[in-house]
Amino acid sequence: MAGDRVRDLESPQALRLSSRAALRDLATDALAALGAEWFDPMVRQGILGTILLVVGSFSPAFLPDASPLWSLPGLGMLHTPVGTAFTSIVALAGVWLLLDAWLRLRPTASGRHDFRAVLALWSAPLLAAPPIFSQDAYSYAAQGWLVSRGVDPYQVGPAALPGSFADAVSRVWLYTPAPYGPLSLQIQRILVDATGGHLLAPAAGSPLHAYLAALAMRVPAVVGVVLLAACLPGLIRHVGGTGVDLDRGLWLAVANPLMIVHFVGGAHNDALMVGLMVLALWYGAKGRFVTAAVLVGIATAAKQPAALAGLAVAFMFLPAAARRWSAWREILRRTATTAAIALGAFAAVSLLTGLGFGWLHAMAVPGSVPTIAPSSLVAQAVNSLVLQWGYYEWGGVITGAIETVFGLATVGFIAWMAARIALHRPIRFVSWGLLAAAIGGAALHGWYLLWGGLLLPATRPSPRLVRVAVWVSVGMVVYYGTDLSIRNGAGWAGIVALVPFALLMLRHDKAAWRTSLAAGSPAASR
Repeated sequence: MAGDRVRDLESPQALRLSSRAALRDLATDALAALGAEWFDPMVRQGILGTILLVVGSFSPAFLPDASPLWSLPGLGMLHTPVGTAFTSIVALAGVWLLLDAWLRLRPTASGRHDFRAVLALWSAPLLAAPPIFSQDAYSYAAQGWLVSRGVDPYQVGPAALPGSFADAVSRVWLYTPAPYGPLSLQIQRILVDATGGHLLAPAAGSPLHAYLAALAMRVPAVVGVVLLAACLPGLIRHVGGTGVDLDRGLWLAVANPLMIVHFVGGAHNDALMVGLMVLALWYGAKGRFVTAAVLVGIATAAKQPAALAGLAVAFMFLPAAARRWSAWREILRRTATTAAIALGAFAAVSLLTGLGFGWLHAMAVPGSVPTIAPSSLVAQAVNSLVLQWGYYEWGGVITGAIETVFGLATVGFIAWMAARIALHRPIRFVSWGLLAAAIGGAALHGWYLLWGGLLLPATRPSPRLVRVAVWVSVGMVVYYGTDLSIRNGAGWAGIVALVPFALLMLRHDKAAWRTSLAAGSPAASR
């Protein structure tokens, strides 16, 4: 009789019923969490903040001049000086409300939240907005258009196919080839075809098709965010995190406004890379090392920095007795095995997409324009002095030399971390290594800090490190809000807004640090 019951439970019909019941329970729990969080005033304040960001997104800073939205009745008024000032103020107000809500939701011993439900509620309004704080999504769409039309995006820029897609791309990227992995480009091509493609679009593309394709770039970004939200709790538990650590970790990463505005709002392909990378580490923590190594290769095919996670997966693959450098033969064998699997997966994606390895020739593209990267800022400062002295021909040489020095220092730091912490704390190595790669690289954007920053909760961070992460997150969101007003020709609004932003952060920081010290955590004194 017992055997009959086991066979009944293992029958396809029983498995289907069990799966349906599990999905029903999951949906019920998700709806309950969403309902519970909806009634929290700070959660609703954050929703209002993202709604105001949606309103502020209808401005020249976010919408290209070629956008079909400018032809909608009444929207053209927002392209006037008064309109751009209005949208700048509205967007800055939205940023303030969102940051204030996030800081007030910081986990305490007396209150808990489902931050994955908070993420869903805060992200929902942004799904209807044009890409915000960056126009990269329009470049993704133009690259997908090139692939759809049989043009190699690793050889030419969007300008190779004049028309609506190229018109929406920022001028600095019109003539540059794509630096992204083949998986990202193939996904871009699929989304371009799905939003119009060969059936509806003329040879040059239509403005509406180009806009819809840019909006569709949010799909893989949201997939990456969902993977992050689903897998990060497992990684936190893997490193010994408790319930309190889990709440704080999800607050710091999953509900982080910097992640929400750039990954969901900006639709950056970095989100898919991070999601796949976190999924790979999650499988590594479960002991599924072949699957983890394959996922590292796939994540790298989305964007190349994910390759660093391969070393972490290899070290997670090691038995406890082999986690010392004297066992170098075993370390080398496991690392070589993991690398072979990851490289095989990466090569398979590259060949199956038909795009090959052309990205190798475009790796310097992100650093070809000035950014907030330390190397770029130093190079700009030195070049401004050299140019004043009349040595115009030395500009490129100086920039190249400075970027080389920063690059070598970054590689050295990552190698030092590999030797010191990777064997025993592989997730910490990936987190810090990716942060170092972002900061020390030739180009830095706010969303680059999310590569490693979103893994910080799985490293058992000290209160001081969390404090730094919060300051950086708030500072970067404020920076992009101010930059929005400047690009809208309303820089005065951004400058004035710095005062309430500073007061907001100082008030919350003082209260949070006092609470951390009062809790008597040993880490608070480190």
